[in-house]
Amino acid sequence: MLDPISFNTVLLHEKLARMKAGDRDAANELVMGVYQRMVRLSRKMFSRFPNVSRWTDCDDVLQNALLRLLKTLETVRPNSMRDFYNLAAVHLRRELLDLARFFARREKAGLRPDDPRDPEDSSVRSGPRDMRIDDPDELEKWCQFHEEVEKLPIQEREVVSLIYYHGWKQTEIARLFDIAERTVRRRWEAAMVHLRDTFIPIE
Repeated sequence: MLDPISFNTVLLHEKLARMKAGDRDAANELVMGVYQRMVRLSRKMFSRFPNVSRWTDCDDVLQNALLRLLKTLETVRPNSMRDFYNLAAVHLRRELLDLARFFARREKAGLRPDDPRDPEDSSVRSGPRDMRIDDPDELEKWCQFHEEVEKLPIQEREVVSLIYYHGWKQTEIARLFDIAERTVRRRWEAAMVHLRDTFIPIE
């Protein structure tokens, strides 16, 4: 079943206008209005970042992504709820990518995430084998894939996000956007051309 959107564009623009005018309550109201949808979005995306889930939880990732999103909304006005959730997905992806690289550097140096030492410090020695990334090149390629998704044209990025991060079928996406399934397939195939050097197969 497709996920209904309970927070509409009119309400979104009303909250954004109040935020811009300095109304602090408007930001909290906006977050509360979209929170459940954001929780589902973050859980789906979180599952695609295994080295992050070893060290932190989805709630912390969502909180940090929401702070990034609210900061952006001070200057950017999404035209619709569809645009809003696309922007939210971008900030979730950026938060997850930053954490993925942060934890990878610490794992490679044998440091736990809460260790205050800098992994670049020459006094830090590599830790035990089970604390280290087996193949840094593979991790970098994995991070690059998620970054390249963000660079896709908006229509292609929407399709890739729904299929890859959410596990939707092309028929479901066609129904959501009220377009032909062949249009969805064409956007997916165009995205695969852009991502062919970094694509990670869907499990």
